[in-house]
Amino acid sequence: MQLIGESLVYRNPYPNNRAIVASAPSLAWSRLGSAEPFLLAAFRVGQAKMSRDGRVMLRASHDGGATWDPLPPALADPFAGLPTPQPNHAGFHVGASAGGATVLMACRFFMVDPGDPLWTDDAAGVVGADCLKVDARPGGGWERVATYDFARHADEWAIPCGPPLHLGGPEWVFPMERHARAHVPDWLRHYHAFVVRSHDDGASWADPVPTLNDPAERVAYYDQRMVALPGGRILTMAWVHDVVDDVTLTARAGFSTDGGRTWSEPFDTGILGGPINPIRLADGRLLAVYARRTAPRGIRGCLSEDGGRTWVTDDELVLWDGEARRATGARASSRDIPGAEVPLWGTMWGWTFGGPTAVQLLGGRVVVTFFAAGIDGVSAIRCVELEV
Repeated sequence: MQLIGESLVYRNPYPNNRAIVASAPSLAWSRLGSAEPFLLAAFRVGQAKMSRDGRVMLRASHDGGATWDPLPPALADPFAGLPTPQPNHAGFHVGASAGGATVLMACRFFMVDPGDPLWTDDAAGVVGADCLKVDARPGGGWERVATYDFARHADEWAIPCGPPLHLGGPEWVFPMERHARAHVPDWLRHYHAFVVRSHDDGASWADPVPTLNDPAERVAYYDQRMVALPGGRILTMAWVHDVVDDVTLTARAGFSTDGGRTWSEPFDTGILGGPINPIRLADGRLLAVYARRTAPRGIRGCLSEDGGRTWVTDDELVLWDGEARRATGARASSRDIPGAEVPLWGTMWGWTFGGPTAVQLLGGRVVVTFFAAGIDGVSAIRCVELEV
């Protein structure tokens, strides 16, 4: 693999005037309003990573990621007509089917400000959440706005955690996760990963079933992202965290052979980082892109040649150097000496890079979008092009 190009999807246009944090990008092919497929990038902007003014923004590229144009928003103003606690939109995920349907899922977080009796710092003021969905048919606009709440009881909320995945025909799966509300004792341990399915090409979603989880509730299998494999199999990859000791572990993965209804036991991938977004390349190999938080920090990619069972972690490609704050395309290796582990919940609100997602272009090259502030500290959504 090698990095051969770089572009900006979005950059804070007034960095000397206002604070804007751009994060949570998601990338997919789309035929929104067009008969021809193009790249669609969705991402969140707000004054802070979890501020109440969070909004989804959309950008389109019709030249393989070289340039990006703004599109009208997919979701209406989340403040309209709603009392406090007010919501913000975050965690945007987009996916597309072979037939051209585009599905956008978003978290809707209900939040309070510091000083409110319901405020908790670890949860950044989040007191509730649900899921919003819109979809578009080929050549049309967004339609069928729907709200889903897959919480099992009043002491948890359920949110999207990865892009919706088309399995063929009208079938999709969509990864989600449940979190306990912050007032629950040991709330971080009450984590539950699951999928919901669509049998009508993304128009509706139901049938929740568990994916990778720890029965002891010590290890959280966060932000599971999925890829469809030949023979009807699905690979899910999880960003794994010991919530008791607040330590990130090497990522784990699992397989489904029945359309996401049941899942294998998790196995170790050797990848240190997450969330991990896998895609299947035209030649059958798998590419995973992910953020690494343990030094040397940055955004990396690596390959699997056996359908996701093993990963070439001693030959990673550095897409973004977290210390130099630039795209490098350097080769990493097993000679990297890991730095000190950093706590997840004590640092995540200040992350300056992350969230890589990838698609393969028709010519075989791959584009990856992610959020990263450059050496100037200005928040941006970036795109790099890879030769694989």
